[in-house]
Order: sequence, then structure tokens, then C-alpha cells
Amino acid sequence: MQIYTQSNKDIFPQGSSVALGVFDGVHLGHIEIIKNAIDFGRKNNLISVVATFSNHPHSEITGQAPRLLSTFEDRVSLIKNLGTDAILALEFDSKLRHMSAQDYFTKVLVDCLNAKYISVGYDHKFGFNQEGTTDKLKEWGSKLSLKIHVNSPVNINNEPVSSTRIRKTLAAGQVKSASSLLGRLYSIHGKITQGLKRGTELGFPTANIMVSSNIINPGVGVYVGFALLNEETKKLPCVINVGHCPTFKDSFSELKVEAHILDFQYKELYNQEIKIEFVERLRDEEKFSSKEELIKQIKKDCENGRKILVT
Repeated sequence: MQIYTQSNKDIFPQGSSVALGVFDGVHLGHIEIIKNAIDFGRKNNLISVVATFSNHPHSEITGQAPRLLSTFEDRVSLIKNLGTDAILALEFDSKLRHMSAQDYFTKVLVDCLNAKYISVGYDHKFGFNQEGTTDKLKEWGSKLSLKIHVNSPVNINNEPVSSTRIRKTLAAGQVKSASSLLGRLYSIHGKITQGLKRGTELGFPTANIMVSSNIINPGVGVYVGFALLNEETKKLPCVINVGHCPTFKDSFSELKVEAHILDFQYKELYNQEIKIEFVERLRDEEKFSSKEELIKQIKKDCENGRKILVT
């Protein structure tokens, strides 16, 4: 799969089938949009292309992007796994922000990608002040015999799947619901850093994970899930704490993500990459009156984790 970062003219002289969108998280609704472009491309001998941005447009429009469901690298990997031929990932800068919808359609979708088919979400808007709509795409496309396919919303529990809905679900700690909207377990990843070794002192050593500040963490609480170390294929069951360690007053202000891998022979893990997949929320984070009470609860968490994860 080829990744393009500039809208040079006529990249695909044979024509392309384009999926258009930001695609943060590549959730079930996004997958439908992208697969339609891939399928049309294969049937009509066209290059399938996902046209997106390397950064979130709100980082330029409002100066602050929402906490994201996926890094750019993760988004690329998820899109690649769907089978698309290429990605056009432009940086959404001031020039793109002020480009009219008509110019974006002409200069990027037509002149650059030579689009013959565009698959887009039902609520997609683009161009300066979001003046570009699906109706405009249909109007302009019809003049060039360019087919526009507007995808209907993918509904779960009578509500459309969207990145905004998933963010709200995660913020509420509802990781199981978020995973059902994504079509996969929600995950975060980062480097393992050295902590205060309190977990080791309690008899439950943890991997402290440095997660990108741009990525949304599930709401404060205790979860069960899987850990993958150094991109190994074997998933390791774990109990995850997202919170402030309120039992220890000196660390209350800092949000931490820590994973205790069940039945794991701990060794030097610092600076290794780790991926955490969230399966289910166990409970709220609590402040305990003593270390002994905390240890007692952690033992219960591990027992519950085994029941859920280990078959």
C-alpha cells in the first residue's frame, strides 16, 4: 500500500475509487465507507484510495483537536488491513482550511486522484466553513460522470456509530460498548516507564504505560483486558488501573495507566512498547483505608479478571 502526503496532479491516470473522511478510530461506520470504495475499485479496475488527513482538522480550525481514538500510524494500519491500495494523507493546514469545497473537489479529488467513484458518510462536510455537502458532491459529480455513493449510518442500539459517540462512551468507562461500536477491542499503547514500584511492594507488579496525550483513555476505573508486549502475537490477560492512585496521597493529581499482567514472570520491561486492549470494566477506582484493604481488593480484581479472560 502506497501513502501519499501531497496532492500532486494525476497520481492515478487509470482512475481511482475514493473513500473520503477523517476516519478517527476506523469504526464500523468508517469500515463500511472504505469497503464500498475498495469493492467498487476492484470491480472496475480502479485504484482504491482513502483520502484523509494526517492530523485532525479541528487542530487547525479551533486550535484544539479532540482526544483521538487512534494515532495516525494506527489509523494507517487499520485502513491497510481493510485492503485499500493507497492513502492520501494531507496535513490539514491553513491553506486547506481556507480552500473552498469546490476547489477541494476539483484540485484534490479530480485533478490529483482522478476519482471516478467517491464513497462518503451521510453527514460528511468539507471545504471552507464546511460548505461542501453530500448534495454538492452529487451535483458536481454528475457533471463529470463521477459516481457519488452516500453511505447510510450504521446504527447500533438505534443510534448512529460515530467517533464522537465512541469518545463519550469511553469517557464514561463503557469499554465494552465502545468496542462494539469499533468492531474490535479498544486499545492504547505506549512505552513502559519506571514508576514508584508500589505495585511490586504490594505483591502485584505493574507496567506503567506512557500513553500519548492526544489519545483518549477510558474513564477512571479498574478494567480487565489483554497486554501485548513488543507486538508479540500472544495476548496476556491483565488487570488495568486508569486513575490517580488515591490510596497514596502524594500521587493523586497525576493520571496513570498501569497494567498488572496475570501469572506473568516479570523481568526488566522498561522502554518496551506495550499495547493494552480493554475488555470490560470491573469497578470504580477507590481510596482504601490501608494497604491491606487495597491488597485484598486487588486479589479480588485478579480473580474476577481470570474468570472473564481465561477460558
